[in-house]
Amino acid sequence: MMRILFLILLLANVVAFFLFRGTTQAPQAQYVPQPLPAAKPLRLLSELSPDQLKALAQSSAAAQTQINTPAPAPVTPAVGTATATTTATPVAPVMCASYGPFPGEDAVRTGRERLQKDGAQVTQRLLPGKVRLGYWVYLPPFQNRKQAEAAEKLLKKRGIQDLYIVADEAKRNAISLGVYSQRSGAVERRKQMRKLGYHPVLADRFRDTPNYWLDAQGTADQLPAVKVFEDLAEGDVAIKRSEIACPGRGGN
Repeated sequence: MMRILFLILLLANVVAFFLFRGTTQAPQAQYVPQPLPAAKPLRLLSELSPDQLKALAQSSAAAQTQINTPAPAPVTPAVGTATATTTATPVAPVMCASYGPFPGEDAVRTGRERLQKDGAQVTQRLLPGKVRLGYWVYLPPFQNRKQAEAAEKLLKKRGIQDLYIVADEAKRNAISLGVYSQRSGAVERRKQMRKLGYHPVLADRFRDTPNYWLDAQGTADQLPAVKVFEDLAEGDVAIKRSEIACPGRGGN
């Protein structure tokens, strides 16, 4: 009886074991081997043709060069360096001009200040020259002093005043009939003397005097037209402007 009971319990345990295993383990997926991709069969170097060996050597050298060549380093712009392209401002050409003659020290000083005010570089030079004193009307020299005195006395009797006998060596014994600042006055005096039968001479009178010149260097805007200095001229001697070669440029 005890043996039968033992067999029943043993059988019950076996049945329970298989029932429990079937509920806890999931069926494993069956492994299916995949076919290998198609590949070229291996060949020995001795089996390759000369052209194949040359192509293989070139491909190997190219691959080695690509491996050994370092990648270029990125360029980092310096701090404060402008990356945009800027257009250079054109520079005005430098030229030179000469102004003169200025009649005196005061005039040339004023002219130099006007040029320097505009930014020009100015140098001053002094040249000998003459200044017109006026227009001189006179009777040509007589042969001697006695003849000159007789002519002078006759002219005064005929109402001609403001005359004298010249004592200078160049025009000795000539009779001066007046010096005029305007040419029109001298021409009128000459007409008057011709009506009386005389043949007077009309000549310019000058005196020796230094002439002042200003040489200026700068751009066209810094070298004004000569009209800027018109008020500094004296008499009928106008101030002129002329182009000159800049120092050290040989006129180019």
